[in-house]
Amino acid sequence: MSSLSMNDCNKTVQTPVTDNSVQTMGVDKTQDKPISNAKLVVMWGIILLGYFLFVVQWYSIGNFAPGYNSNIGTTSDVALNSMPNWTITLMRGVGSILAGWLLAKVGHKWAVTIVLTLMVLAFPYLIVVGIKWPGTPNLNGTAFGLFLFFRLFLAIGGTTLITYTNSVIAKMPVEKRPTFMSLNQIGFNGGAFFANIFFVFGLGSVINSKPEIWLTILSVFVGLIAILLVVYVIMGVEVVPRQKKNSGVVPETTFGQVFKDGYTWKMSSIFIIWLVIVVFINSGSMRSFVENSPMNIYYLVEWNLANDKTATSMAGATLSTSTSVVVGSGFNWIWPTYICLFVGSFLIGFFVISPFNKTIYKRKTFINFSFAIAAVFCLISLLCGYLGGYGNKAALSFFFIFIFLSGIFSWGVQPVLLALYQQHRKSNPTYAGIIAGIIWGVGYVGYTIVELTLSLALSYWTGSGSNSGAVNSKIVSSAVTKGKELMNGTTNGGGNSMMDMVEQHKLSLSQTMDTLQSTGYLKGAEQPGTIFVIVMFFVIWLAVFPIIFSLPEAGVKDKDGNFKEFNKPWNFVSWNFRNPDILIKKA
Repeated sequence: MSSLSMNDCNKTVQTPVTDNSVQTMGVDKTQDKPISNAKLVVMWGIILLGYFLFVVQWYSIGNFAPGYNSNIGTTSDVALNSMPNWTITLMRGVGSILAGWLLAKVGHKWAVTIVLTLMVLAFPYLIVVGIKWPGTPNLNGTAFGLFLFFRLFLAIGGTTLITYTNSVIAKMPVEKRPTFMSLNQIGFNGGAFFANIFFVFGLGSVINSKPEIWLTILSVFVGLIAILLVVYVIMGVEVVPRQKKNSGVVPETTFGQVFKDGYTWKMSSIFIIWLVIVVFINSGSMRSFVENSPMNIYYLVEWNLANDKTATSMAGATLSTSTSVVVGSGFNWIWPTYICLFVGSFLIGFFVISPFNKTIYKRKTFINFSFAIAAVFCLISLLCGYLGGYGNKAALSFFFIFIFLSGIFSWGVQPVLLALYQQHRKSNPTYAGIIAGIIWGVGYVGYTIVELTLSLALSYWTGSGSNSGAVNSKIVSSAVTKGKELMNGTTNGGGNSMMDMVEQHKLSLSQTMDTLQSTGYLKGAEQPGTIFVIVMFFVIWLAVFPIIFSLPEAGVKDKDGNFKEFNKPWNFVSWNFRNPDILIKKA
């Protein structure tokens, strides 16, 4: 524990608390200074927009990889290929943990200013990826290192922003807080949807083929963040003053207190699992599980043979990447659509699931139900994609439908979780800001550990020829090579008409695929690593239920500062969350 935290803990005086004030002698009354709700909404909007722009950049950097890889080079090394993902998630964890400490040190306004500045200072990564480095197409180590380094500023600054919305929301009227906690989802989900939607319509190859396009797009994002920084410095007001030493002020809530509280670590554990669920579903490892299935390997090999492709340039190829010469353009929209459906489903969850946090229902049964039904829908979706394959229209439809349904509950439960610490008996603006930083920080560090563990297991069993999110090139290359040999030994039977040739071609392709399947050329896609990853993913998902049951009941403080627990049981047929009889009353 830091000396600051220990000193703060030693100075703490246990007194009754209210939501928005500090009731200790000598307290800095600036925290009690009234701020109009309109002002709070504008501040919240600026911070959320900054986070939205961070998420857009985060996803866009990955989507534009084919463009800038031509400048900095590529490698087949599994460990190096995974670094851009786990380094940014790790720094997101570090940044979130630092958020609470920074809040206590400099206050809310300047904490927001500092993290926005960090995001702007990440701009040199654009210079790095915009230069043609020597040694390409092999990876240039200097370029790769600088690229990762400057992205860390983006990760730390961007992630920290979302935690600072909590202190602003905690200053709002109690009945309005659940709505704005729910709207916080626009930051991540809206950003992920915006960054991927263009790739659904096949614009990815156009963007990546012209550096001036993707460089301009990324530069505009940085420019917008710089504008937000200036605006916030001018119009932002303090909602959580910094804690001053030796000033006679006894802080009501300290970083050390919150960090040591068992409730904080229970919430952190829940958020680790929630992040594993919503981020890992979109990850390269999950994509690898689906696209390396026997049926998807079958459809990939079939397309290559039908289009007279050869087994070249196959390293890192994915079933839905249109830039590879061995991939059918008919599949290039599938994975971006999958991501958009999953993250876009939060809109339905916002209207159907999220209003629950405005009610007086007990929370734990509903939260566990949401996690459970989301797991069932997710499993059905993955099995449709894995067993049916992208070339099976019925299976593909269910693949999309059930991941959308899973997303409704996965994202819909997030505002309910976020409202728990706002509806905790110890909650106040300082507490909300500190605990938000800790649980998001620990959540991202925990997620990073899980992602590294599962990705390494997947890579170990699938071999060096398959990167995270990539089809196993050895299997596909071998099958295509053998298939070409089989097809080249087949004639069209002497038919001269176009119909005869087409019919014979279809027959030879069908026979070839049957032969490849019966002789084991396509069975190699069934790797132990993929099975291990998917089993562990759902084991981690199941771990959330006992933790949720161990949480204390949420509640709300009345106008006198007295905490009252929510005591109305929720049952599975109660879905009208706008009934006035069950809504939280104004304090």
